[in-house]
Amino acid sequence: MDDLLARVAALEERVAALEAAPTTTTPPLDTDADDRFWALTGLTARVDRPASSGAVMMVGDVRTPAGDEARWQYALTTDDLLAADWSDLAPVLAALGHPVRLALLRAVLDGARTARELADAVDVGSTGQVYHHLRQLQAAGWLRAAAGGEHVVPAERLVPLLTTLLAAVR
Repeated sequence: MDDLLARVAALEERVAALEAAPTTTTPPLDTDADDRFWALTGLTARVDRPASSGAVMMVGDVRTPAGDEARWQYALTTDDLLAADWSDLAPVLAALGHPVRLALLRAVLDGARTARELADAVDVGSTGQVYHHLRQLQAAGWLRAAAGGEHVVPAERLVPLLTTLLAAVR
């Protein structure tokens, strides 16, 4: 019963903190109508359109709540992307297809690093369950084990992770 009371108290603290936080809405980056497609314009200038099939690119300059930073970009031609064996990508995408794994990634970006910190942040029950999901994320390249039993999203995977999440926004 004490555990339940402690959990309820922790939830009440979190709700109070959320309610006390300032409510601001950040406008989308493309609010300037004159430069709305600045990234697309830059990509188009680098590919031979309409002679080629074009290209797809992801780019980002980010800092996480934990202070991790990444400036990263990657592009493939449409022909190369369509010629690839997409079944090879299934395990990488499947690793993101579980709510607990997404919550673990979010917790890492927020600063939780060890299995114990992650178990507390995500409330999955045991570190054994956390390790199961961490192994899946590591095998797919979304997480890397670091010194001291910590887990990090590698810098080269941070922008792709956030871009994948952006693609899921409707």
